[in-house]
This record gives sequence, C-alpha cells and structure tokens, in this order.
Amino acid sequence: MQEKVEALSIENEHLRRKIDQNEAKTISIRKELSETTEIAKVTNISSNYNEQYSRKNNIKVYNFPWKEQQDLRQDFIQMVKSDLNITLHDRDIVAIHRLPAQREPRPLIVRCFNTDVKRSIMRKRKELRNKVKFVDDVTTRNMALIKRLEDSGRFDQVWYFNCGIYGRTDNGLQMKYGLYDDINRRLREGK
Repeated sequence: MQEKVEALSIENEHLRRKIDQNEAKTISIRKELSETTEIAKVTNISSNYNEQYSRKNNIKVYNFPWKEQQDLRQDFIQMVKSDLNITLHDRDIVAIHRLPAQREPRPLIVRCFNTDVKRSIMRKRKELRNKVKFVDDVTTRNMALIKRLEDSGRFDQVWYFNCGIYGRTDNGLQMKYGLYDDINRRLREGK
C-alpha cells in the first residue's frame, strides 16, 4: 500500500510539473497573441488610412444618367458646369468610370486632379438636379465606423472629413473617432 501511495505521489508530482509547463506555455502564447492582436490593429488602422488617403480626391456619384456610347468625362463636366456653374477642364478629371452594382444607373467614381477641384465641386453639390447625388468615396471600414457611431444613438451628427470620421453629440461635444475606439469611454472622458 505504501508503494502505491509513493507511486501515486510521484505520478502526481510529475503531472504538476506538466501542468506548470503547460501554464507557462499558455502564458507565453497569450502574450504572443496579445502582441499579434495589437500589431494587427495598428496594421489595419494604417491600411485603412492609406486606402482612405488614396480615395481623398474621389467623388462617388449616384443616379448619373446612363446612355449608349456615353462619354462620361464630357457628360460629367457638362453637368457640373450647367448645374453647379463650375467650369472644369479635361485635366481636372483624372479618371471616371461606372462601378459594378445591381441597380441602374450604376454609380460613378470620379477621380479629381487635386483636392481643390474636388472641394469646389463638393461645396456646391446641394445645387444638383435630377436626383444626382455626390458623396465622398469612403472606405468600407470607415463606413462601418460611421454606422457604429450612428447606431449608438449618442450623436446628433456623424460625418467624414479629410480622411477622418467625426461625431457631434447633442450637447455640442465634437470628436474624431478611430476604428477601434470605445465610443462610450471616449464620450465619458470627453476627449
């Protein structure tokens, strides 16, 4: 009986050592996972910023009329001139094309030569006619952030400006928000 107790005690000690080794490995893996998660967040934020910055001069156009053999650049320049009273030159529009979409007419992406050209168009966009609508070309991740801010019910207004997402509360507190911000904590702290 004494031999069995000693054998069980030795086995028990052996199992304790294995548990301690596994706990040490688990701690190491958790630390590595935490570091990797942080790196992934930073990389995602950087990637989103770079993608948004590359779209900085883009305008997304909805309900732009479609016709056969259409010269989108000339039709867009003409519409901007007639509706917004802004004279654009061919060089002001770097690229223009329709996006894939289920609905017709498919939306356009218009890449302007610089932010001055885009800003001049966007400032007067409320004067557009025929249900044509101009919006900033915002990344999917930033659109998700905008939706998250709006769905929180804590903001009077949420908007995109110059590669950033902003929100204003009913009491006038206005802040810029990031992809991984804790909205409630930021509002509590007021910064």
